[in-house]
Amino acid sequence: MKPARQIVTALLFAVATLTSSAPSGDPSDPPQLAHLYADRFESRGDIVYARGHVALSYDGSLFLAKTARFDRKRNVIVLTGNVEIFGSKGHRIVADRMVFEVDHNRVRFRDFFQADRQDIWVYADEAQKQDGNYTLHNSVLSSCHVDDPDWSVRFKDATYDSETKYMKLHGVRFYAGSLPVFYTPYLGFSLARERSTGLLMPHLGYGKDEGFIYDQPWFWAIAPDKDLQLDPQIRKDRGAGLYATYRFVDSDHSFGWARIGYFADQSSFARKFSLKNRHHYGLEAHYENGDPLRKWEPLGYRSGLYLDLDLFNDIDYLNLQFEKEPHLEETSRFKESRLNLFLYDDTQYFGLRGRYFIDTTRVKNDQTIQELPSLRYHLFSTPLWDDHLSVTADLRYANYYRKTGLRAYRGAFDLPIRFQTSFFDDVLNLALEERFDAADTHFYHGAGGRFFGSENHYAAATLRHSLELSTDLVRRYDSGVHTMLLKATYTKTNLLAEGNLKFSAIDPHIASDYVLDMVYDTRLTFSMHHFWKSDSGKWDVDYLARADYYPEHDSRWNSLRQELDLRYDSIHWKSRVDYSIQDHHFLQVSNSLSYDTNRIHLALEQNRRYRSDDYSLVVNDLGFVGHYKFNDTYTAYGAYTYDFRHNGTKDWELGLGVDRKCWNFTLLFKQDITPILTDSGKGSIRNNTVYFRFNLVPFGGVGSLGGAKL
Repeated sequence: MKPARQIVTALLFAVATLTSSAPSGDPSDPPQLAHLYADRFESRGDIVYARGHVALSYDGSLFLAKTARFDRKRNVIVLTGNVEIFGSKGHRIVADRMVFEVDHNRVRFRDFFQADRQDIWVYADEAQKQDGNYTLHNSVLSSCHVDDPDWSVRFKDATYDSETKYMKLHGVRFYAGSLPVFYTPYLGFSLARERSTGLLMPHLGYGKDEGFIYDQPWFWAIAPDKDLQLDPQIRKDRGAGLYATYRFVDSDHSFGWARIGYFADQSSFARKFSLKNRHHYGLEAHYENGDPLRKWEPLGYRSGLYLDLDLFNDIDYLNLQFEKEPHLEETSRFKESRLNLFLYDDTQYFGLRGRYFIDTTRVKNDQTIQELPSLRYHLFSTPLWDDHLSVTADLRYANYYRKTGLRAYRGAFDLPIRFQTSFFDDVLNLALEERFDAADTHFYHGAGGRFFGSENHYAAATLRHSLELSTDLVRRYDSGVHTMLLKATYTKTNLLAEGNLKFSAIDPHIASDYVLDMVYDTRLTFSMHHFWKSDSGKWDVDYLARADYYPEHDSRWNSLRQELDLRYDSIHWKSRVDYSIQDHHFLQVSNSLSYDTNRIHLALEQNRRYRSDDYSLVVNDLGFVGHYKFNDTYTAYGAYTYDFRHNGTKDWELGLGVDRKCWNFTLLFKQDITPILTDSGKGSIRNNTVYFRFNLVPFGGVGSLGGAKL
């Protein structure tokens, strides 16, 4: 053993050598310091030995080993015996032996093993790291359990760039357990969570009428704030097409995306299904900006911009997409595009809006009414006398346009003045409101003209009186809290003035299209709302009942509405009933009953709805949805809907999911009805589909979609 003074001298020399040779991106950067710790040290000539709990701290990493050897002449450090390396970014490397060539900033490993925070691990017989890049030989990669992985990728050699986190493999064999199932001479992929350019997993499938289906997405990571995805697809017996999606973030308060697409059907396929169009194309866009006028700050106002655009020549433009972007909530018949631009502060609001509708059931969209554009000014509730008296105002202009048929533009003004107070220590609340409404709707064709005799506009002004009494009662019980809201509202509307054109002379369809009716009969509305919240959390009840009474009608009680939302432990029941007392007919009856635990989800849903004008049946079906989780690995699920209007199955699905943490797959069989546009208008195709999704965590997966159209 060398004297202590010689050991200290050797360590100081080692530190100085490592410091002078430390990697640096900039020569002006301060040198990196290395610190070596151990239970004991020994120096023999140019060699310094460290033994027992060896720890080396250098360049943001911690090296642990049983023994270490430092060659002062060659500037080489050798760590042996259960070498562990912990990086500053959470990476962990284990090796049997590590050689650190300080002058070359190169590290060589034997029996190399690395794992990161996503549980991806790599083993190699030999490995080398230089300037942030790894070279591996005779390696295995997986994210499953190390001892007996469910899947693994084995390769002859590989290079890994720690800056881009991209790995290139050569001589690749994919194993399921110990069984080789796939070979490729080359494979490249990213281990980073950041987006990177390259091919995405394809969609594969087969359809009885469409033949072999192949969709191959390609992703281009243009910059951190923008990307482009191309989705070319081939349907062998139907046709081919291409979709392109561009996504971007242009500020800390705005983002958007845009998509264009085109698909061409073969003539034989279009004839077979009597399709209206052989060529399907469209444009979609979405943009949100939380304050587009922030730079100008107009008089202290805040601003907002919202755009949702959905334009296409028929519904198949949407049906042919494998991955759909989110849009507005829409009905199955109408697709809405919307533009909103607005300015507001604490007292008032200015808005510009446009709405465009596509009726997917019509061969032509020329007669669909569009709102292009509309303007609105709104004065928020402004107190006139403490908290008792307040006023609001609303001024609107809208242009209702369509290519063929009657058009219109309307100006409207609302001015409500509201008084409210309470009595008996806030037990009884009183609200009085006088509301002045006026509107003028002008009708025209593209070439002008007059309607309804000599008049081409309908103008009216009304004054609505409203009185509302309400109370909120809360009572604490030993097991929970009961809240009851009672409300009674009286409204009476007087027609102050009406133009030469009377409402009774207008075609009811036109009045309905343009919502012209401003005259309301005297009405009393009674509502009762109960809430029960148990302290144990097992019982929750929400019950609402509302009824309308018209004293001037022969059948005075008109409509009754009841809603019940009840929860008991894992059971949840929701019910709604709308009933017309005047016509002795239901408008809606819907119920849902569900049971949820950690392993079981069961739901039964019943829906029956009628049109409000002629009480024709719109929906009448019964559906079941459920899944059962056998354990952490296997889950079975299914759904079934029966349509009583057509006395047959509406849709169904049955599937199995397997999740092994490091891989998972989903197998799904389903049948549904896809809407199409035919020569005569609305049509549909019944699809039988097989869906398969396989995913290797965290690398992604492959999906296939096969269907037989009947």
